[in-house]
Amino acid sequence: MRKALLLTITLFIGLYALSQKNKSVELNWKIKDGDTLTYLTVMKEIDTSVFKFEMKNIFGVLNDSTNDKNEDGSQYFKKINQAYQNIDLITALTSSQEGIVDITMKMRPKEELDTTELDSNDKKINEVLARARSLNQGISLRGSVYSDGNIHSFWLKSSQKNLVAFFFQLPPYPVQVGDSWSLDVNFIANGAGFICDSSHRANEVTLTEIKKIKGEKIAVVKYNLEEYVQGTFNISFMPGPSKPNETTMHFTHQAVAEFSIDNGKWISYNGILGLNTTGYMNSNSSKNFSLIEEK
Repeated sequence: MRKALLLTITLFIGLYALSQKNKSVELNWKIKDGDTLTYLTVMKEIDTSVFKFEMKNIFGVLNDSTNDKNEDGSQYFKKINQAYQNIDLITALTSSQEGIVDITMKMRPKEELDTTELDSNDKKINEVLARARSLNQGISLRGSVYSDGNIHSFWLKSSQKNLVAFFFQLPPYPVQVGDSWSLDVNFIANGAGFICDSSHRANEVTLTEIKKIKGEKIAVVKYNLEEYVQGTFNISFMPGPSKPNETTMHFTHQAVAEFSIDNGKWISYNGILGLNTTGYMNSNSSKNFSLIEEK
């Protein structure tokens, strides 16, 4: 009798656990009219070990100033990066229309820039830095998603739509633990000068766990995005002789995030975007992507 009772209890517990695991949930934004959900949006370089623009491959002629130009280019991007390290990005989500969540990303300066370090005699660098300083209070992104998670602002250019998708696109249908969906992102966009020999793409976001923290139901979501192409570039419109250049481009985005099913918002979001390219532009860098709610 005891064995039968124990078997029944064990079976009940197992079935209950299985039913909880297979229970569908909806990951929807829940922002009331008049409310604003605000996130400190981190997009910070954590590794920029290589950045080099190969002028000799474009023109087919290596002159004495090539190395100097590459060095100047490296310093140029370092100075630009310095300027943007002084800026916080703040993203605000509001509900202005039925079923639509508006997204605005603004620049907020951390402190007054030290122009003695950032300014350069190079006219182009000065112009870019001046523009960056003038745009500190401006909106850098304006997009929208439906409250069910799909992207509403289809008109955005790829780089901005990628940001909206990374951070705010959700599955527009109920999902269970183990279910996966894709994001509306496109890292690589080459023109007719690129001839692709091989390519690979992964676009998978997975609900890995549903847990409760202090009674709040939390969905754990993992991101696995990758785009890779290998081929040859031929920039035929450039003056002088040119030759096909072997090129590879490899983007990855790995992230883990926690979404409050009950309150319809991210509790945490942490990811790494990686870029590795060879050819006309050699780059090997990583960038941290995070969301931190401001209350």
